[in-house]
Formats: sequence, C-alpha cells, structure tokens
Amino acid sequence: MSKRKNAVTGLSTFENHDVLQSTIKVTNAGDGLSEAMSIDPVEIHLGEQRYLLIEAECSKVGYEELKDTGTYRRVQTLKAGTATLVDATFAAKAIQAQRAALDEARGTPQLPMTKDEVDATFEPEA
Repeated sequence: MSKRKNAVTGLSTFENHDVLQSTIKVTNAGDGLSEAMSIDPVEIHLGEQRYLLIEAECSKVGYEELKDTGTYRRVQTLKAGTATLVDATFAAKAIQAQRAALDEARGTPQLPMTKDEVDATFEPEA
C-alpha cells in the first residue's frame, strides 16, 4: 500500500497525517572534513566565506508533531562521509538558487542577476 502525498508539499503522510515540513540534521560532519584537512591543510580566517561539499547518507528518519496542528515535520538525519572545500565559482549557482528560494519563501524575492553579476559576487579573492 502506498502512502498518499500532500498536494502542496509533495511529502508522504505519516500515520495518516499530513507532513508539512522536512528538516535535515547532519551528524559526523566534523570527522570527514577534519580528515580531509589533515591531508590538504587550509588556513581559514575569521569572517572568510568558504563552500563545503559533503557526501552524506540518510541514517535515520523520524517525525515530530507540529504543535496544535495534527500535522508533522519529517526529520531526516544524514551521516556525513567525505567532505571537501570547493571553489566559490563551483558553488555559486546552487547557493544563489537556494538564497533566492529562501527569500521567496520569506516573501522578499530577489531581483534577477545576470551571469556577470553572479560571477562578480562569487569571485575568489586574489
């Protein structure tokens, strides 16, 4: 028997209740990056922005009831594996898309940026 999905969120039901949110919890994150840093040490300064790529496996899924709603939040635990710092230009498109989606969800949509504006925003410092 397949679970029905919420028409708005696309998330499967839990115990016949709608699931309206999902979150991610990352465990073991320090270990993968610490191991990588021991091979290729990098000095990161206070306030410096870096982009981190983490390989992760879903190790647990749970549900939390949303107070006074009769609905649930899906909590997905990801166990981090190998991690590496990546170049800003590699991450720029995905980061910008996520920022725009978060702003849209908050009701403060961004103005569209040209490719040159995105490139200038994420140019690595010399």
